[in-house]
Amino acid sequence: MTITSIGRRTRTALALCAGAALLGLSACGTDTDAPPETPAGAAESSAEAGGGDVSDGGGEQDQQPSEGGSASDGGGEEEGSGAGADEGAGEDGGGTGASGERTRIMLMTDLGTDDSSGEGAPVLSNDDLAALLAAPFGGTAECAEELVLEPGAAPVGCVGPASFDDPAPTTEWVANVVFVPSEDGFQNGSRVAVLFSTGTELPAAAAGMLDENVSVTGVGFGSVFGMDPLTAEDVAESALQTLTSEHAYVPVNEQAEWSEVTCEDGLDFTQFETVDCEATTADGTTWELLVAPGTYADNDQGLLVGISVPRNG
Repeated sequence: MTITSIGRRTRTALALCAGAALLGLSACGTDTDAPPETPAGAAESSAEAGGGDVSDGGGEQDQQPSEGGSASDGGGEEEGSGAGADEGAGEDGGGTGASGERTRIMLMTDLGTDDSSGEGAPVLSNDDLAALLAAPFGGTAECAEELVLEPGAAPVGCVGPASFDDPAPTTEWVANVVFVPSEDGFQNGSRVAVLFSTGTELPAAAAGMLDENVSVTGVGFGSVFGMDPLTAEDVAESALQTLTSEHAYVPVNEQAEWSEVTCEDGLDFTQFETVDCEATTADGTTWELLVAPGTYADNDQGLLVGISVPRNG
């Protein structure tokens, strides 16, 4: 109420000043055709009209995520489309790329490959890799080489769509091999997936996500998630929600009885890096986690969570 009262007195004062100025000009009898002064109320309305909600910066989209879903589908979190998270993050600036954009990612778990035939690791041809990148946007892409689906595989550079609104291949992406929990549980093995990220390489501060002992999953929480830096407590709470979400890219909610997560530090989504966390299950077992920002280009903003599972042999 104090703010409203001050605003009303200010508008009244401006109106009186404007009236006095007009009377003064009339008394002088000037014949100059001066342009009319802008009323104080109109200037105020113009200022109010220019200050939109930052959450609207990306625009609303009707596209559905190609993989997984948003935790906001069932958790009452604020809704937002993949394109909104994608574009809004870039316009806000402060990212790691040369243009100031945040590093955007796409985790693709359905690669359409057959691991049961042939010798050696399966391979995605450059055309198949480009199709995988372009599919969520309904556009086109180009990739320089094939991607060998094995641990430590060399990343492949691509050019693909910038957003749902711009499906032409105008943005640099890089494809890396990552691993996701197997259907038998993350404790019992993993399967190969592809992590696309904007730029020419995955930032070194997040390279731990590529380790073959790390099983990756993630989920979107909404277009405004991560708009402000997250505290360690925020990261821990959201990481636990990722592990327990049935909407995760690779759900692990039934693979363990997750009870608690603690994290060493917070996350700033303008820096694509990992934070060390620890998850505890109901039986007291602990699992080391790597948690990174999830500015999903084909989904809401959320988290990318890697579960460290040492393998024997």
